[in-house]
Amino acid sequence: MFLIKVAWRNILRHKRRSLFALLTILSGVTGIILFGGFVEANYIGLRESVIRSQYGHLQIHRAGYEANHRQDPDRYRMPLEQAERVKALLESNPHVQMTSRRLEFTALLGNEKNSQAAIVRGVDPETETLINSALTIIDGTDLDEEEPEGVLLGEGLAQALNVKVGDQLSLLGSTVNGVMNAVDVTVQGIFQSFAKEYDDAAMMMTLPHAQQLLNTQSVDTVVALLDETMALDAVVADVAARSRAQDLGIEWIEWHELATFYQKVVDLYDGFFLFINLVIYVVVVFGVANTMIVTVMERTAEIGTLRAMGTHRGGIVRQFLAEGLMLAVLGAVLGVLAGIALTYSLNALEIMMPPPPGSSKGYPLRIAYVPWIWAGSVGAVALIALFATLVPAMQAARKSIVDALRYV
Repeated sequence: MFLIKVAWRNILRHKRRSLFALLTILSGVTGIILFGGFVEANYIGLRESVIRSQYGHLQIHRAGYEANHRQDPDRYRMPLEQAERVKALLESNPHVQMTSRRLEFTALLGNEKNSQAAIVRGVDPETETLINSALTIIDGTDLDEEEPEGVLLGEGLAQALNVKVGDQLSLLGSTVNGVMNAVDVTVQGIFQSFAKEYDDAAMMMTLPHAQQLLNTQSVDTVVALLDETMALDAVVADVAARSRAQDLGIEWIEWHELATFYQKVVDLYDGFFLFINLVIYVVVVFGVANTMIVTVMERTAEIGTLRAMGTHRGGIVRQFLAEGLMLAVLGAVLGVLAGIALTYSLNALEIMMPPPPGSSKGYPLRIAYVPWIWAGSVGAVALIALFATLVPAMQAARKSIVDALRYV
């Protein structure tokens, strides 16, 4: 307790240098909290956009689908009865909000003027609308079971075909028997997702109409949307156990295994965050070390007096370490408080950010509240301050008593 009291008095006695060190630490910790919160908010936003516009949380396929569906898609599709059993299994789990069946294929979409290859997804309109809540209908309306010929086009695909809501198109594809088939469709809506590349080729239609084109009653996928992403591991474990018990003959793939774009963004931002942390911590090291070196030089006579009065070298080291640690903890705590206040203020401003690379939509600036970053910043700065203070403290302790007393 005495050591802390003396250290605190020394900090107050050298106000200018202490303030410089405090501001260095405070600004560094604030920067870490803001950037870390920004990165975390982007992870969450991008993750939920990916889940709620393309993949859902969990996709169930017939066993062997992932390895073989490109060579023989119809053989590895799920018959109607199997798909219904899978839906029942999923929907009995309390974490599963809803499920939807999908049939995906490529086809040629066009009219007498233009044609484009399209990635077509046949869906259950009622449930798919909820699963795809991150899709934005920018013109027209969503799919409706009562209008089976209606389709949704990605914004880029609609522009390439030069069509608008209400226009008629023909969709040409191949049935499961290899016979060419065509159906007429009407543009019911145009959508935007988080990924421009997807919007440039994607089309959605009602599942019965897609099955009519392919002459099949099967589906590729049963998609599950959960009440929270963190429940995914528990749901997968439940599906694995019960599907084996029921001999369903299925396999599954989680959203993050499909979302390669998301993984690349996470890797990129993790690299940025690590680099910025290193830069800030280096600045903190030099700031604290500079303060303590100058303090040692100015207090050389004081150190000599303490040594002459019987204070051991260890006591001198402990005193300077206590001062450095107190500066670091105080600066870090103030930095956390400043970071939280700025996080709240910036979130309240509703600043719009431009679309990220590969995306077609801007997004509001969000900074997440991330307690582990707050705690980690305080702990890291405390350790760094001890390291930065150690060398000056040991130099102070090694000074000769006679030389220290004569120092001016």
